[in-house]
Amino acid sequence: MFYSGVNQYDTAGANTFALSQDEVNTARLALVGGVWAASMVTIHIYQQNGWWKDHRAPFHFQEDLTYGLWVDKIGHFYGGYILGFAIDHSLRWANVPPSQAVWIGAAGGLLFQTYVEVEDGFSDWGFDRVDFASDVGGAVWPVVRYYVPYAQNFDLKMSYHPSDLLGEPGGIGFKGQKHLMIDDYEGQTFWMSVKVHNLLPGGVRSFWPEFLCLSLGYGAREVAGVNPHRVLFIAPDLDMTKIIPPKTSFLKFVGEALNFFHLPLPALRIYPDAAAYGVYF
Repeated sequence: MFYSGVNQYDTAGANTFALSQDEVNTARLALVGGVWAASMVTIHIYQQNGWWKDHRAPFHFQEDLTYGLWVDKIGHFYGGYILGFAIDHSLRWANVPPSQAVWIGAAGGLLFQTYVEVEDGFSDWGFDRVDFASDVGGAVWPVVRYYVPYAQNFDLKMSYHPSDLLGEPGGIGFKGQKHLMIDDYEGQTFWMSVKVHNLLPGGVRSFWPEFLCLSLGYGAREVAGVNPHRVLFIAPDLDMTKIIPPKTSFLKFVGEALNFFHLPLPALRIYPDAAAYGVYF
């Protein structure tokens, strides 16, 4: 068995700042709601002024399945995943039961991303149904991990280094706007990190360190050039929940939050050609 049979998210203090009482902490819940509301308003104002204001159009659907070589689609999944996680765990800090918080987190993350897609639908970019499907998948992923502990052996992570695209005028679908970090698709690499220790047979599991994972990375190059192409990597990875001592609920939360990011480590590019990196960002 890979787990003891008790969902790790249900154990006392297993993920966030557990409270001793059973009832919801209304003061913390109000604080959480206020912070999230203020954050959403701030993001709306930024996107309204930076993206939508000067690009209004009748609502329409429009898919872009080539630009970004699906790095953007994985980014939508990742965004839904990390939003759901953040909302979920902020609610647990207010002592909302995990079985409720995980669903509210998924719904909240998906609601925000749906709002963004709808706004895009009323702009030059259009409502991208493939992006929306990725949003849904990312929002649901924390729920899957909650109810299917085996899925916790697989972590979607991101690493980033600024590429030549950053700050340059955008390509297809950007209407002349400059690339920001969120659409710098050449600088983003997404990793599927596997907790090898948990998947090994019992007889050999003790020989593999619990903190050491293996990961497969995916990225794109020359997405705005004449030769856009995909790149694949293999690299070691770290399970930060095993490296940061889980002595307090806060430290456990930090370990889980850091598991959203692939830290700079050696890597081997395996496609389209072979190359070794002493440290890959």
